[in-house]
Amino acid sequence: MDYLLELLQEPLDDESQKEVKGAIMRIWKLSRSEEIQQKMNNIGQLIKFKQYQDAEDILSIIINEQNDFMDAYYQRAIIHYYQGEINEARLDLLSVLSLEPRHFDALRVLAFIYEKQNKKSEAYYTYKDLERVLPHDEVVRSKLKLLKN
Repeated sequence: MDYLLELLQEPLDDESQKEVKGAIMRIWKLSRSEEIQQKMNNIGQLIKFKQYQDAEDILSIIINEQNDFMDAYYQRAIIHYYQGEINEARLDLLSVLSLEPRHFDALRVLAFIYEKQNKKSEAYYTYKDLERVLPHDEVVRSKLKLLKN
């Protein structure tokens, strides 16, 4: 994992960066438990059909069973966001980041939430954290420039 995250420090072309980020995300999505992995595999379908409460309930059970499984927190944060539960989404994203401070998707969504809440300082510093993970990401750079002004 560290090796893959270090690769993102290099000025990779867009396709290579997407491949590395995809490989990292696939690792982060893996549970230590086959049973939990089966439950996680069903979450996408529930979200697709907007069965958010069912998905949230399953994710909460998963988190109770494996409280260090950051993808369960991340997925639940997204569901909270879809339901307009911004503070709950923020708390789950912070849980993800307590487990893996370099989780670039959690950082991106958290910065976005802070922007939507007009918390410019928090958004700026979250994007700065994201920039340390993805130093060559043009979107991150432009967000920082915009928030700095």
